[in-house]
Amino acid sequence: MHRASLPILMTATPAVQKLLGPELSKVAVLAVQAILRQRRSIEIAHQQIRYRKHHVAFSSRIGRHGDLILDLDVGDPALENRIVIEADLRSAERASLAKREDERDHRPRRRW
Repeated sequence: MHRASLPILMTATPAVQKLLGPELSKVAVLAVQAILRQRRSIEIAHQQIRYRKHHVAFSSRIGRHGDLILDLDVGDPALENRIVIEADLRSAERASLAKREDERDHRPRRRW
């Protein structure tokens, strides 16, 4: 089997850097594996994994040069099993905007 280095960039908040220390890169690989395992999208608005006793939240997006950008932060145990796909988030935002515009267009106008 051959391995290739892929263009994956990682950013991490100071809190998660302090929490994970030198194991941060290992957790980033686990996060990418979690993205691939769910087989829905590579662009994630929010997902979490558990690493040892820590919850780690992450999001991912495609950069303008085709790199996968992974953002890591300390997770919230209450959101442990929640996955928000970026496309779903965009769709919900568009629907919300359309609903607000529709409500604005159908409001009675005041006449002074």
